Amino acid sequence: MRNVLMTAALVALLGLFADVRQSLAQFGQGAPAAPEMIAPTRAQSGEVRNARAATHRSHKTHKHRVVHAPPNQRKIAERNGFKAVSDLVNFPKFFPGLGIIYVKPDTLPLGPFLCFDRRDRLVATVYMVPIKDIDDHKTLEAAGFTAGPVDHVSFYFNAGHPGVDMPHYHVVLWHVSRKDEARVAQ
Repeated sequence: MRNVLMTAALVALLGLFADVRQSLAQFGQGAPAAPEMIAPTRAQSGEVRNARAATHRSHKTHKHRVVHAPPNQRKIAERNGFKAVSDLVNFPKFFPGLGIIYVKPDTLPLGPFLCFDRRDRLVATVYMVPIKDIDDHKTLEAAGFTAGPVDHVSFYFNAGHPGVDMPHYHVVLWHVSRKDEARVAQ
């Protein structure tokens, strides 16, 4: 009799810590049940709060907490052979509308050109497509740069500038929102 009471107590205790309804329901079925979303009970919510508090307390016991800054994408680009356009040709260091622009010289004129704000955050990747290549129906292949998601794309004409003298289109892949484009507006 004592073993039966002990087993019942253990099952009841297990029921407090784990939701076993789905597992028990599977015993009566031939195929596994589809997963179901179960709202947390008050006890489960309290357990989560207690676990979070314990985690917070354990972090307080450490003298130093290491916080890593995100990698500097401009420095990564430089290590990968990208150079500031202003160091290669007569071009401003900061160009309003695109920011500080980097390119691998051997990828000219197409690019990619990497555009950074004044805090070295990558805001856009630009490809400069010569009109002649478009008129010639040329297939273009360009290297990519792991820059994260693209928020939106701008496509506009440019008559030419130092570095890419011929008329071309800028294809700008913005990695920031339209609102955040202001970081390179001036």
